[in-house]
Amino acid sequence: AAAAPAKGSGKGKGAPPPPKGGFSKPPPGHLAEIAGAQPAPPQGGGMGALFGQLQNFSTGNLKKVTDDMKTKNRPKEEAAGAAAPTPAAQAAQAKAPAVAGRGQKGPKGAPLIELQKDTNWMVENQDGNKNIVVDQADMKQLVCIINCRDCVVHVKNKVKNINVDGCVKVTVVCADVLSAVEFVNSDRIQFQTTGKINSMAIDKCDGVVVYLSKESLGAEISTSKSSDMNINIPDPDGGADADMIELPVPEQFVTKVEGKKLKTEVSSLYSH
Repeated sequence: AAAAPAKGSGKGKGAPPPPKGGFSKPPPGHLAEIAGAQPAPPQGGGMGALFGQLQNFSTGNLKKVTDDMKTKNRPKEEAAGAAAPTPAAQAAQAKAPAVAGRGQKGPKGAPLIELQKDTNWMVENQDGNKNIVVDQADMKQLVCIINCRDCVVHVKNKVKNINVDGCVKVTVVCADVLSAVEFVNSDRIQFQTTGKINSMAIDKCDGVVVYLSKESLGAEISTSKSSDMNINIPDPDGGADADMIELPVPEQFVTKVEGKKLKTEVSSLYSH
């Protein structure tokens, strides 16, 4: 005889015993049908499941390709236009100039060379112009070279100031400059004076080469946040036809604390 089911330890009566042989399984899809959902597809992996999905795939929402939509049945002119851009479109794309974005150096607008406010000679947005001549400026005027690329600028007369800003690969040749020559936010700059300059400032530049005349050897040159700078001077022992000597501008410094002050000296790398 079957053993009697164990009584629960609680105060209530124990649960009725399961039927002999256990509960029967519900038919496939019965639970999903009760929940209002479609029966789940039979589980399985591999190629059998893939072919099953392909057999059940509905093509009712696909558009049929008619004969007139096929490329081989379309007129030659229309088919060629769809396959490749027209020569005019290709030419327009090739001629589109590259405009420098914000923060980049070089032209950012229409080229300009003119006198503004009777004091500033503006040379702006020049690209590839190797023969820019400023020959009407005087000692009360400034020459501003802004956003130019791959250019050569000749300043023929004595001027008050020369400023180069936002340029790349620009060469400046000048005579006398009364106040200062300034280079700001520019790269690959060359400067040569055939007269006398008194002061030069280089700020946020990379690759600046300066050629000084004998009359300009007393000029003060200040630099900040710049790299790869070289000053070329005529050999003091060479006479009138002396060769040029290239001197690197220090970029590395050593700072020490002395009492309540800092003492900064040029690195020993430049001592030779």
